[in-house]
Amino acid sequence: MRLLVLAALLAGSAEARDMRFPDPQPFTPREASYPGAFDKAPIPHWDTVLPGPTVNAATHTERSRPVVEGGHIYVGSAGGEALFVLSRRDGALVRELRADASVEAEPVVSGGRVYFADTGGTTWCYGTDGELVWRQPSTAPVLVRPTLSDGVIYVTNVADQAVAYDAESGTVLWRFEQPKDLTRDAELALYAAPPAMVDQGRVLLGFSDGTIVALEADGGDLLWSQRIGEGRYPDIVAPVVANGSDVYASGYLAPLVAFVPDTRSVRWRLDVGAAAAPLLHVDGDATILYHPGTDGVLRAVDTRTGDVQWEWDSLTSGALTEPIWTEAGLLVGSSDGTLYLVDPTTGTEAWRYHEPAQLDGLSASPVVTGRQLVFVTNAGHIYSMRAPRGRLPWLHAKR
Repeated sequence: MRLLVLAALLAGSAEARDMRFPDPQPFTPREASYPGAFDKAPIPHWDTVLPGPTVNAATHTERSRPVVEGGHIYVGSAGGEALFVLSRRDGALVRELRADASVEAEPVVSGGRVYFADTGGTTWCYGTDGELVWRQPSTAPVLVRPTLSDGVIYVTNVADQAVAYDAESGTVLWRFEQPKDLTRDAELALYAAPPAMVDQGRVLLGFSDGTIVALEADGGDLLWSQRIGEGRYPDIVAPVVANGSDVYASGYLAPLVAFVPDTRSVRWRLDVGAAAAPLLHVDGDATILYHPGTDGVLRAVDTRTGDVQWEWDSLTSGALTEPIWTEAGLLVGSSDGTLYLVDPTTGTEAWRYHEPAQLDGLSASPVVTGRQLVFVTNAGHIYSMRAPRGRLPWLHAKR
């Protein structure tokens, strides 16, 4: 299990690069005219080293989940001082959106703009054409994606702070800082934070002391707080998920709870923790929560009762990534393992990705769009895979 200890992080160089490259020929993925799904291991498409200098460390973590938009892939890297724009077709570098430090969080691409933050604490807004729109500095590293909702960008950092910016201008709308837990040694706090979750006019945030808070989305006023996390590492690292009248939240080591926000009453709890978001899926009359444990176990939980329907063990000591729903099953990675496909009904493993090169695990969730699968490994590589093609209909047409 990898625990990243909260420590001071020096900002990058004063003069960041702003390299521009000609756009490749427009690329529009063709619609498959034949069946194809990830029920079998995907076929290699391309792979490349993430742009930026090599990380000078025995091991490192790549947290930036790729975003696929049109013919481009937007991704950061632990070694670079930019958000990189790659060709979806072949992984070639198209453009760099400069930053003040490494970009280790997923960006948000919406309305012709790209929003992201860096480990120097600066939040950036660029046009998809590469032109800077605005930037706003802060005092602590950001390791998670911004949240865009109703024209507002919400950013959380590793110092238990949240800031709301106007998405159009970058103007600061409000700030919130969780009071420090004076009973806990600062060096034991995890070097992480969950993104904000906006639901029904409230912003749900998680902090290193294990507390969930709800703020008014308009002004940032505190509505309520609830202590969830327990144990030596109570940190809330996994995003909070809301569904109807319930909120689901996990401490890093434990527990997973379902509670009612209005009364803060806990409906059920399990003694498991998470570092990534669970997946909610409606299955008939039931809603199943697929929970990626920090113990390397994926669990299917009935949200009505908290009963565990099945467990799948990755047989690794790494935390699991957010499960991704596909036509063929659940795609999930392990920070100490590889990429797996798990049957959502039975918990049976269908396949795992085998690569001759050292992957060093996956800390960022994979991305699936159409027949293309994109994922980043802790070894600093980005991979594009394709679902195997089904049998071509004309081969089996009646003669």
